[in-house]
Amino acid sequence: MSWRKNIDPILKEHLEKQIRESYVHKNSYSLAKNKNTAQLWVAIANLSKQIFELNLRIKFLEKTLKENTRKKNKKEIDDDVKKVLDAMQKF
Repeated sequence: MSWRKNIDPILKEHLEKQIRESYVHKNSYSLAKNKNTAQLWVAIANLSKQIFELNLRIKFLEKTLKENTRKKNKKEIDDDVKKVLDAMQKF
């Protein structure tokens, strides 16, 4: 496991999270002929799910912003957009 200790610290947290999340499905991929490959596919599926959920959130935010822009004047819209962008940058 020494290779995991040498991962860039920025990526290490993400790597460990994906390993933990894929380990949840160990009973499934342990039945595979090639367990390593199956575990990688589980990790890919987890990432795909995360991307899908993020896209749903983004679409919701876009829809909400569009609905709000129809109801407000330009200054209020600019203020709201600035608040959203500031909040997103804090992540």
